[in-house]
Amino acid sequence: MERQLRHRMAMASPTDTVRGMFFNGALEVARALGGSEAADRCQQIVGEKRIIDFFNYPVTDLLQLSLEMIRLVGAHTGGHAGVLRRMGTQAAKDFLASSPGRTMLMLTDKNPRRVLSQLPASYRTVVGFGERKVSWSADGRTGLFLAQRDFMPPAYTKGLLQGVLEAVGAKGVNVSGRPTGMLDSEYEVSWER
Repeated sequence: MERQLRHRMAMASPTDTVRGMFFNGALEVARALGGSEAADRCQQIVGEKRIIDFFNYPVTDLLQLSLEMIRLVGAHTGGHAGVLRRMGTQAAKDFLASSPGRTMLMLTDKNPRRVLSQLPASYRTVVGFGERKVSWSADGRTGLFLAQRDFMPPAYTKGLLQGVLEAVGAKGVNVSGRPTGMLDSEYEVSWER
């Protein structure tokens, strides 16, 4: 995983940014999984004393923070995939509590299908990279979430998708995914009706 994260960092440009809320959420996860020492160590990696939720920061810093979290708490929380998925779930909570997230929830009336359909447009308001789109199966029961040029690993995105859908009341959420390229992946998403 370290090699994969470092490769993703090397592919990012200075314009590939994420909002500070994702850093603050990651630090909350570090604190929950490894205590204040882990959170402090992760904060040092970022090099900022205070991270502002709606400021943009380089995605490379979030990847570096992810790498440090895996080193510090991965052995106790399901390895790298467990840490990344937990970070993604926290990112969903933080996004939905933000102004763009609340707007999305209002526009979609918290309907899981509408939320998933709206997520790519809403996501663009908080990250400065990649494209996302959703397509639906013929019966409309399964969504395919496609992410292109997404610097966050698939386990992170799985956690984010699951977290968003569970937050709007979807039950029995199932998210499976696979990479289709170095920065591209697809996720099959379903839930009980």
